[in-house]
Amino acid sequence: MSTPSDIAAIHRSFRTVGSALMRVNLNNTHSGNMSCRDPQDPDRFWVTASGSQCGNLAARDIVQVRFSDMSWESPARPSSETNTHRRVLSLPGVNACVHCHSIAGTLLGFESPQEPVFLLRLEPPGTGRGDGLFRPMDLWGAGLVGSVTVGTYKSTVGSAEMEERIPGYLRQAPLTIVTGHGPFARGENLEECLHHLSVLENSAAAAIALRRRGIDTLAIQHTLRTHGPHPALPLPPRRLGCGDLLPDPAADAATRPDFAYWLSYHFNFGLGAFGTGSMSRKLSAEEMLFCPMSAAPDGVEVPLYRMPLRAAQPEAADVRLHRLIYAHTPFTACILAFSPLATAEGLAALTAAEGTGALNGKSSPIERTPERHPMVVPIDAEAVYYKVRLPVAGLDALVPGPAENRIPELLRFGDGCCLIAGCGVIAAGEENLGQAAYRVSLAERIARFRHEVDINHRLIGGPPASAFE
Repeated sequence: MSTPSDIAAIHRSFRTVGSALMRVNLNNTHSGNMSCRDPQDPDRFWVTASGSQCGNLAARDIVQVRFSDMSWESPARPSSETNTHRRVLSLPGVNACVHCHSIAGTLLGFESPQEPVFLLRLEPPGTGRGDGLFRPMDLWGAGLVGSVTVGTYKSTVGSAEMEERIPGYLRQAPLTIVTGHGPFARGENLEECLHHLSVLENSAAAAIALRRRGIDTLAIQHTLRTHGPHPALPLPPRRLGCGDLLPDPAADAATRPDFAYWLSYHFNFGLGAFGTGSMSRKLSAEEMLFCPMSAAPDGVEVPLYRMPLRAAQPEAADVRLHRLIYAHTPFTACILAFSPLATAEGLAALTAAEGTGALNGKSSPIERTPERHPMVVPIDAEAVYYKVRLPVAGLDALVPGPAENRIPELLRFGDGCCLIAGCGVIAAGEENLGQAAYRVSLAERIARFRHEVDINHRLIGGPPASAFE
């Protein structure tokens, strides 16, 4: 039997994740459902009640159910999809499951099998169920999520067919999408499920934006499926809670709230997916404070490490990047953020300059100076007033080697900001994290204005973005 302290921790996790899902529009007020195994009783699990307000859960909204007979003791009725949760929680190593109604992730499935737009087809049209496969084209989605099956079902809410098929997909991957209804995620805990859903949503948003810019995303997905994600994957994404950092978190009470504020800011405003990216502050010529992500919701504890600026072994790839910036620039704060539209705009700019081969991790055939890199030119008044310019590099710029100083050069040229196609935004501040965060948000907004103007140009005959450069 669970103790009161266990139950309080379970309820707290449900409330934290449910609130985070609603704040970033992965659910509306009452949609979606969540579950987790009881840590003390192997015959019980917890699931949200039918019709409960996922973003503002009370204790009565979280129902304890028996695996053996699906009975419960509560005035509230468990979610209509509890049977599916029960089957998913029965998979080896799975302790939690979350279903949400995210916009971009769900939008991937709204297409005809005969004319695919975003999905690789798993079988020829007319020969099967019409299931598709989404392959993220960004570094984070490719490395953390991998291929996501988008399944077509006769009944898409709490059906026996879903109960039968969804656990099979989640046995192979952390995510699957129900066409027209939304994704299911499994994980070791509810926070890991949120991490997977957040990465998927950003990857889907980036893919949709890229396709709307005229890039053949299906061709890129075919290449990635054939050759693997980014042959030169230079910055292997760190999985949530499974890092390669030394277990020496910094006890810096004065600085931690500043990191927590910007982590929450980036998550809440869609400037990064939970558990992706990184941020740091240079403390002295010898040390920095390093956080192994740049976006996280309120209520989720995030580690913060005090680390030497001199290279140490083993050296994590993103730690090396922050050290490199501090060694070769005057900046004292740095953020690497997976901002979806900026990621897509960088990919589009690099493709226009070098072709789609540049998106697969291949080195540029041209030895570029910062001035000769592809550039995303702002068209909105604020960015133009501040003379912002966003140089774009490919993933090969992150590979250690002879060109390892390219990122610091691009940051100096871009006045503290540059885009890495397929990775996101690297932004730096002269004095504090707020300056770096401003540049991340500015880059995403520049991309948003260009994206919307381009859609108007294609759909309703408005002028192209180039007319305002």
